[in-house]
Order: sequence, then structure tokens, then C-alpha cells
Amino acid sequence: MGTSQPEADSVTLQHGGIRLVADRAAARITRLGWDTEGTGREGVNLLKAPVELRMWKAGAPVAASSRLVSADGQRVRYELSVGEAGRLVWEVDARSDGLRMSVACAADASRAVDKLELAFPFEPTTVMTSVISSNWTDDGRFRLPAILSAPDLGQMLVTSPGVPGLAGRMEGSRPGKWLVVTLELPLPAQGARTDLRLAPVVLPKPAGYRDENRWRAARRGWFNLVQQSCGASGGGVEVHGVWANNSLSDPVSSVLYMLVDATLLVPDLAPGVGMAPILRRSVDYWLDRKTAADGLVAYTAGGTGQNVMDSNPTVLIGAWGYVKATGDLGWLASRMDRLRLISRYMEHRDVDGDGLVESKQSGNSGSRPPRDPDCAWDCYVSGHKNAYVNALAYRACQGMADLDRRLGHSEEARRYEALAGRIKEAFVPAFLNPETGWLGFWRSRDGVLHDLHMDAPTSIAVSYGLIDKEQGRGMLQAYWKALMATGFSRFDLGVPLNLRPVPREEMEHYTEFQRFLNAGCGVSNTSYLLNALYGVGMRREADMILDAMLKRQDEGAFPNGGGFQNGFVDQMGGGAEVFDWSGKPEGYEGHLVYCWAFLHSMLMREPVMREMALGPGAHAAGKAAPVPVGRK
Repeated sequence: MGTSQPEADSVTLQHGGIRLVADRAAARITRLGWDTEGTGREGVNLLKAPVELRMWKAGAPVAASSRLVSADGQRVRYELSVGEAGRLVWEVDARSDGLRMSVACAADASRAVDKLELAFPFEPTTVMTSVISSNWTDDGRFRLPAILSAPDLGQMLVTSPGVPGLAGRMEGSRPGKWLVVTLELPLPAQGARTDLRLAPVVLPKPAGYRDENRWRAARRGWFNLVQQSCGASGGGVEVHGVWANNSLSDPVSSVLYMLVDATLLVPDLAPGVGMAPILRRSVDYWLDRKTAADGLVAYTAGGTGQNVMDSNPTVLIGAWGYVKATGDLGWLASRMDRLRLISRYMEHRDVDGDGLVESKQSGNSGSRPPRDPDCAWDCYVSGHKNAYVNALAYRACQGMADLDRRLGHSEEARRYEALAGRIKEAFVPAFLNPETGWLGFWRSRDGVLHDLHMDAPTSIAVSYGLIDKEQGRGMLQAYWKALMATGFSRFDLGVPLNLRPVPREEMEHYTEFQRFLNAGCGVSNTSYLLNALYGVGMRREADMILDAMLKRQDEGAFPNGGGFQNGFVDQMGGGAEVFDWSGKPEGYEGHLVYCWAFLHSMLMREPVMREMALGPGAHAAGKAAPVPVGRK
């Protein structure tokens, strides 16, 4: 949990939801924490090592002697001496409006120093504190304003009033489990200073959403949806700032539609920090860096040679979402050739001409070699005709039709509408299981329908309008009856991925029943069910799940305040993105951005918000009075 010292050797600054401990003997902050919701979590230390002001000359570090000049319960001031006569003053001030820092030049230090850096070494195993920025440069740096986001603790908007666009770096190591955010400060002239402000961010309730209690329980956690890569999982400087599982983990192309939903629902996070540029940077990355000559989009930033079939449609959905959010037709026109390339790959995978996209993998039981998934559900041997893949392809075709209409390409728009229509016509006959009354996951090349007794294929098809509302309601009622029959009751964890054990020969990575993707509670998958339940009018069931999850999100379950994250784990069997039915963590990431997709569902409970994200073709949720959420 970071460095601590005896009280006599340190100074504690605490004001409102900010708490930091400064060293008396050297210029450094040894503990730092904040809480933007007033729940007392500012005592959680975010640091792996002290915050320090670092000095450089011609690329080499410069040693400085320092002393504490003054200190009280609100402010500390250090003097740092460099060279023969150079003196800098570093002041740290905790206030009701946040944290302020300044670096001033008391005596010319330019002969000894040509660059200053303020380094924040965060402890990711506590929480995945990282940068959210809309502005990244070609060399992988970010520019202010930016948000320092500490999941389930709070967010600080970092600005430098006198230095607009001040640059910084986010660097880390996945195996070493460290992440450092460094702000690159100009060396002030004698008598001048550079100011930094860290102001608490409390996200306003979105227009169109009415439930104040639910929003208050969710608003801090909404930021948990946004983690941007620092390149720790490969990809070079080009991957910096791309939406990722978490900042130390992989960017994954095939779930980009979740970032689309977040962008359309809450486009602005703080002054100068918006979602649309984050989405655009991610789409551009996959288009420019990870699309093969034949149009196949790679699965992860570091991965090659895999034949996933959900990556192409989700990148198309990403492009549609960016243009819908911004109206940026200039960007669209410049990207349309690339979008058509990946669309053609998807279209050509209808190898038998029935309207459905077929994966290269056969999907036959026991058929797949290691690590060749056909979709993001990458522990199963799914393949051939995959309901999840085709639901995304349907949304992608609708999105491409809209993009072409915006550019005045009416013939192409009609072609994409026809492609979507063919998917819809073939969808239910291909995947309906008459024995259960809902949809199976995939139909393999040998003709077998593989029904893992999961709601996801049915739920996502209902939400996207592939299934008639009344037919969808019947399917979900059958699923709900089967769920109730299992005796499952831990709805604070979400719902299980599936309701019966997955046969061993249908899993590439096998786990026992109720663990990981063999019926574990995957948190993120619950959003599919919630969206579908609201869409068909099963609000009582949806509210029961949603409010249990919101209560856990609000109150927390782990020492770091997290309900669905326990810091960066990166070890199978310990991460809080998947639970067994008793609530024991069974995941590996620890922080997985998709977990908070259930907050999308919370907003899409309102018909106007649902249409905003999914479009008019989605089933509209009915209206009901808001239900209060319990709080500490």
C-alpha cells in the first residue's frame, strides 16, 4: 500500500477528500489519496513510491539537496538547491477546491538544469490509477487537461493554467506491476513559477436521465469504464492512449462497441476531456496499425495470427459511433476506403450465401487448437455460425448504412440495409433451440447447435432489434425461469454466464462449473441481460439485478473501495471481473473496463438514453418510477 513514516518524520495535509503525507527530511510526498464522494476513502494510498520533482541536464539526472522550508496542516514548501547557486521552490497546497502544486525559481537554475519532471509512481495493485486524456501526440505522450482517475476513489482534473497543453507520459510494466505518470514541466525563469491544479471531478447527471439516486451511486464508477494503454502489453508508442482492458493490459478490438455506448451516453467527462477523441484514436489505431492487407482486424494490440470474427464489425460500429457523436464527415470521408476494406472481409465470410457470417473455425466440439478464438468469448471452441458475431455484424451493417447516407451514398446505404436484412431473416432459424426456447451460441460446421444455456446470444439480439419484442420476451421469460431454478441469488455479482456446466470438449481453457467462463459471474455479460430485460418490459427482474449491483458498486466490497475491481492482479483466479456464485474472485485482470457496462444499462433504462446509444431500431424500455438505491 505504499510508503509510510513515523509522524515525527512527516507532515500530513488533509482537506476535504484529499489526504497526503509529506516527508520532512526530503522533498517528496510519500502518501497520496483522494475521495470525490465523501465516503472516507482518501486514506487509501495510491502510491508505490514517493511523488518527487526530478531534474535533468542534457539527458542525465541532476542531484539536488532539499530542505523543508515551511509546513502546516494545509501546505508544505520545499527548497531545492542545484549547482552553485540555483534554487527552486516546490509548494504543495491542499484546498477545498483540490490540490495545487507550484514550482518557482528563486535563483537561476538554468546552468544546472534544463528539464523538470513531476513523477507520480502509482501502485496499480491497489487500484489502477491512470490517465484519461483526449489529446495524445504521435510520440505517445498526452497533453493537459487530463484526468488522474483512481477507480472507486475519485478523479482529479489536472490543468496548468500558465502552460496550456503541458505534456506528460504514462509508462508502466505489466510483469513488474508498476505505472508512473510523469508531467514534463518547463524550467521557470528566475522569479517565475509553473502552477498545477488537481481539481475533483464529479460527473453531472446526463441529460435525459432522471434517477438522481442511481446516478449518485454510479457516477464515480463511470470513469472505471475508461482506461487507456501505456504500451505495457506491446504495440509501441502508437498504442498509447488506445482504450484497453486496463492501462497495463491489452487493447482488444472486438469489444470496441462498449466504448461506443459509453461515448454516446456520456460524451463529456470534464472540461477539455471528452470521449469522442478517445474513441477516434482507438478506431484509427485498429484501422491503421492492426488491419491486415485482406481486411482482417487483429484481436489484440500484441496479438497476431488469430482469426476473430467480431473485431471487424466492432471497429465498424466504432466508426459509426464516433461520427454519430461528432458529425465529423471530414474524418469519415478520409476513412471510408479503410472501413470498406474491413467490411468486405466481413461480408465475404458469408461463404455459403445464407446471409450469416461464418467464422473460419469449425466450431465442432474439441476441434480448436490453442489460442485461435473466433470471438471475444475466447475460452470456448465456438466457430462457423456464431450468434454473437452475427448480432454485431447486423449492427455494423446498419451503422455502415447510416454512414453512407451521411455521405450521400444512397446506393451503398441500401446495399448495407439489405445485408442487415439478410442477417435478420436467417438469424432466428439458425440459432433457435426449440428445447429451451432461447438462442444457442453457435452452430458448428457439422450442423450441431451449441447451446451453453447462456442468455447473451438472446439478449444482445433482443437489444439490437434482431428479434421481435414479444418473441424476445418469451425467450427471456424461459431463461429467467431456468435461472431461478438454479437457486442462484447473488445478483450483486451480476448473473452467471451460463446455467449448466459447459462440456469439457467445448472449452479451450477449461475451468470447473461456476468458475471463470464456465458459469462464473462475469459482471460485464450482465449488461446484455439488463438491456434485453428493459427492452421487452421485464423491469421488475432487471431492477432487482441492477439495484443489487449498484449497491455493491456504491458501498464497495474490497479494501480499495471497489465493488467489481480489486486492483491490477494479472493472475488467473484472483481478479474481481469474474466471481464464483459465492462471491470469490475468479478472474485474472483485477480491473477490466467491460465490468462497468452495466452502468450503460442503468442509463438505457430510460427510453431516450436507449435510443441515443442503440438507435431507433432498438426495443424501447417502458417507463416506471425510479427505485431508491441504498447507500452507506
